[in-house]
Amino acid sequence: MKKLFTFLFVGAMITSCSNDEINEINEPETAVDLETQVSEGLYDNSNLGIYKGLFTTADGKNRATVLIELDGKNNPVASFNFPDGNFEAFRAQNNVDKSQAGSLRFEGENFSFDFNVDADGADPVVSDVTYMGQKGDVMILKETSKAPVQTKTGTYTCESGCFGDDDDTVPHPELGAPGALQTFNFMLQGTEGDSPIFMQYVLNSRTYTGDVLQASCDAGIFGNLITCELFAEPNLRGNTGPIRFRSLDNPDTSLLFHEYASDGTGIACSSYYGTGIYRSSLFGRSTISIITDDAVADGGDCNERR
Repeated sequence: MKKLFTFLFVGAMITSCSNDEINEINEPETAVDLETQVSEGLYDNSNLGIYKGLFTTADGKNRATVLIELDGKNNPVASFNFPDGNFEAFRAQNNVDKSQAGSLRFEGENFSFDFNVDADGADPVVSDVTYMGQKGDVMILKETSKAPVQTKTGTYTCESGCFGDDDDTVPHPELGAPGALQTFNFMLQGTEGDSPIFMQYVLNSRTYTGDVLQASCDAGIFGNLITCELFAEPNLRGNTGPIRFRSLDNPDTSLLFHEYASDGTGIACSSYYGTGIYRSSLFGRSTISIITDDAVADGGDCNERR
């Protein structure tokens, strides 16, 4: 009799789970399935699939990597992964069918934004972004079997030419005070050394995006850690002038680097570091130091592979 009662009690507990709870339990398996389907090219020309991106607040003090998943079955999921390991995930208020263009509205505990994409997955756009009441910005790309997307959050700080007056007391009106960190994020589309790299950065409470080229990739002595130079001028701009990474002594040498290791199927770890020169037409020449975050939830950078 005791065994029968135990069986009935456990059965009652199982059947009492809500559909939402069951979906939450099954979400990790669903996410793996979707990732596999994307890697096999099932959604290369579809609005469904995986979208990856970068987030920053307008003041440059908050940043995160972004993941949006559309499987066509459940309401899409958006997740934000912060450099300190904090994580926030929530579902869209509505769903979309395969090959259906349209708009999705996401609202979480701290986030809200709109997501739009064409029926074939082209031109994804995230707009009207807010985070804890602050205005934000999200740059997003669709991941395909031919062009995986890798995202890294990062920062910059002013090193020289950091003041806005002759007495060296007023912080730079665009770059901020020396030592103040602001967003400088990176997103790689593809797996090769010549793949494009997109950047998202903040200057004077405005968010800018741009792209750079990789060149002079060197596999090093042991060949397990590849370092590429990054070049940007004049397509990468700030409020009142261009940002460049070329060396002043040698215009064919860069001051900013992408360092990564590959596991044979893609980039296993990645980091960006170096120096940028901001030539403002109003405030003169300044030097900024750029580096990506060693994200707790992202498994760190490439230092362990040296």
